[in-house]
Amino acid sequence: MVARFSEILGQERAVDLLRCYISRGTAPHGLLFSGEEGVGKETAARVFLAALLCRAPGEDGACGTCHDCRLFTSSSHPNFLKVVPKEGSKSLQIEKIRTLQEELSLKAFSDRPRVAILAPADRMTPQAANALLKTLEEPPPNTCFILIAHRVAAITPTIVSRCQKVPFFPLPVDMAAEILAGQPDIGENYSSEIIRLACAAAGGSPGRAQSLLPDIENERDLWMAVFTTASAKEIIDLAETFKGEGGDGRFTAPLTLARDLALLSSGVETAIINNDLQEKLLTIAAHPPVGGWDVVFKELLAISRMPPQTQKRLMLEAFFFGMRRKG
Repeated sequence: MVARFSEILGQERAVDLLRCYISRGTAPHGLLFSGEEGVGKETAARVFLAALLCRAPGEDGACGTCHDCRLFTSSSHPNFLKVVPKEGSKSLQIEKIRTLQEELSLKAFSDRPRVAILAPADRMTPQAANALLKTLEEPPPNTCFILIAHRVAAITPTIVSRCQKVPFFPLPVDMAAEILAGQPDIGENYSSEIIRLACAAAGGSPGRAQSLLPDIENERDLWMAVFTTASAKEIIDLAETFKGEGGDGRFTAPLTLARDLALLSSGVETAIINNDLQEKLLTIAAHPPVGGWDVVFKELLAISRMPPQTQKRLMLEAFFFGMRRKG
């Protein structure tokens, strides 16, 4: 089934611009979809490209019934190309761009526009970026490229200048939670409180929140114990689990807790992420370590940014026991 523009929530500015292109029947050769990870950029790109390929698009996008729509839905439309890193790599290599250029040099199989998604465009190698720039400078006729990027600053400025920018923004937490709860196997398997917590911790990104859901509740319980009743052995065991970890996701729960404790200890109760634990957190916040909970938050943030190494585990142990001595 072809997705519709109306299904893209919270991105009205981007959707209005894309609808305008469809109604005019023309689109720029290059579009740059930019914004936080997981806020709907790739979904919007597919809705837009489906409408470009459709023979009878309407205000809400592709018709969903014509031959081209059926081909697109089955991922077999010959005029749709997707350029992603090769397996095992996080970067777009020049070979991928050369393959795209070879495809575009051949005669099109259909009279519909040729459309391509490049993601993540902010992870192109310099060689790949130079090759793509030549194509954007002299694009094949009736072709549309959509570059999807989380960090525009990482893209060559000359590429950015040749694309129409379509910005995407983080969603309100309640809207992100509503979107996530509607996903298969999420609303049924996670409570509304945990879904909202993940969305708040992810800064309004449903996609990023989904990646946090499997572990965030258990991690939060472990760290609540660290801040209250955990024994020395439990603390060492927890620190040991961070050995060799990158730790970005693992630190989400403790950072939200430390942030909330810092806010509550200063008298702020209106911007708490862990709403369902507010009463418990108020009790903990009333007994801050020397230096305050804001120091705990800053120390945890610094440790979370360390690269994976043995010292990270040792730093955590020092943090845990230092906090206990302060208490």
